[in-house]
Parts: sequence; C-alpha cells; structure tokens
Amino acid sequence: MKTKATYLLFGFLIFSLGFISCSSDDDNSSDTPEEEQNDCVDYEPSNASNVINGVWEEPNNTDTYINEITIPDDLGGGYIRVFLSQNHPDLRPTLIVDNDLNDGAAIISGSSAGTNNELVREAYFSVYPGMNYSIEVSPFLNAPTDDYPIDYALEWEFFSKVDCFELNDNQAQAKKILLGETIEAYAIAGYRDWSLASGAPQTYDWYKVEIDAAGKLETEVLALPNDMRIQMRLFKPDGNTEQIDFEWLGSETNENNGRRSKITSTNILNPGTYYIELHSENVTRKAENDTQPIPNHFNTTYRIKTRKQ
Repeated sequence: MKTKATYLLFGFLIFSLGFISCSSDDDNSSDTPEEEQNDCVDYEPSNASNVINGVWEEPNNTDTYINEITIPDDLGGGYIRVFLSQNHPDLRPTLIVDNDLNDGAAIISGSSAGTNNELVREAYFSVYPGMNYSIEVSPFLNAPTDDYPIDYALEWEFFSKVDCFELNDNQAQAKKILLGETIEAYAIAGYRDWSLASGAPQTYDWYKVEIDAAGKLETEVLALPNDMRIQMRLFKPDGNTEQIDFEWLGSETNENNGRRSKITSTNILNPGTYYIELHSENVTRKAENDTQPIPNHFNTTYRIKTRKQ
C-alpha cells in the first residue's frame, strides 16, 4: 500500500531527473563553436549638402566661404559634387576649392571657359572623413559693368561610399578576412591637402588572414574599377615581406587599368597571421570640369578573394 509520503518522494525524483536533463541540454548547447567572422563593421551612410544663393555686386567680385564643405565621419569617405551656376551669357564663372585657400594651390581651380557648358562650373573630387573644405567663386570673363549685380547659385553634395573595412590604411589597422570569402570594398582615397600623392597612406587598404595549417596563400583580384591598377604585397607575421609570384589575368588593357591579377606566395607558409597590402595605382581622383568623366572608382568597388592552396 502506497502512502502519501511515497507519492511525494516519487514526484520529487521525477522533477529532479527532469531538471538535470534540462541542465545537460543547456550545457551541450554552450559547447557549440561560434561561426568565425571577418572585421567588417557596417554603418549607415551620412547625408550632407547645401545650396547658397549669392550675388556678384560688380566685376571681379570674389565671394569666399570658409569651411563651407564639412565631411561627415563616415570611415569610407566618399566624394563631393560642386556646382556653380549663373545665367549671364557673357560671364564665365571661376570655382576654387581647397582645405586651405591661402596655401597657393587648390584641389579644384579654374573657370568654365572651354568647357561643355561655359555658363556653369561643375567639379567632383574624393574626400577624407571629417575634413573641411573652403570655396571661392568669382567671375573670370566679366559681364558688362552695367549688368551687375549678377545672381549665382553654389551647390555642393556629399556622396558617402560605405566601406565596412575602413579604416585600414596601414598594417596596424589591417582588417581580418576569412579564407575563401569574397571581399568587396572601395579604393577611394580622399584629399587631405591640395595634392594627393600616389603613395599617401589613404591610397592603401590592409587585410589580415589566419591559416592554421601550412600551405601557400593566393589572393586574386576578381573585379576592379576601370580607372586603376591594383598592386598587392604579402607580409609575414613578423612584418617582413613574403616572396610572391604575380600573374595578370584576362586580356591586356591600356596601362593595365581595370585588369584583374593574382598573387601567390612562392614558399609554403607556416601557420600564422599574414597581411595583405593592397594599393590602387594610376588613378585620377577628381574631375575638375564637365569635360572630364567622374572617376569610375567613385561608384565602383573592387573584389578580392584569398585562398590557401
């Protein structure tokens, strides 16, 4: 004959076994390894623009707008369109843009004379995160004195180009990528001064990849803008360069711009972290007027893939 105490004991044992079973399932789930991730950190693109309605009161009148263009802190930077317009048929507007109008040179300079539409002045240039740029506007070929004052409109707009691997301008900033995955990024290098040297830090992108078994590393440029070449180097864990074999892929192009390529380590590599230095070369990073095309790399990414052989 079962007593009340017997039923209570039986129920307690069932509850205890059930509790232990649930705890065991939880423990097993915590042992599941997390999927390896690269260092891509996505962000929302920023908007920035302005329209200024101005007046030239007399011939040779110059208007200056100090730090008028303020670039957001989007890590991938982007590019700027500046547009100066007016309607007098005899006037040719001049546009100057630079981070410092007093340094004797400028990123953008010159008048609309000889362009496709001589009544307006349009320009594009790549920009660096957080930079300020000043603008100066004036008549170059003046209208008759009696026709002044003359109205003009000055417009600018920032086009953010999201690059989730920036900032990666040097080896210390190298972003982790995974073997076998396709990486897509922009090769936009923004102006920090009136000139942009071909070897400036912002013209480089750095990545790092880990191998856990010996083998050769291969990095292939799958696609790239048609206005640049991409050169790559491979660095050892100790920071020294690794010997590589280089190969052009696809048909030959003018100055090899837009042509795919591949590098492969010459030697078998030991397990460790290796660094890929990617450099865009032979690039024009601005369009000073409407006779020049907007640089293709402003809106076209490159794609690379790294494999272990």
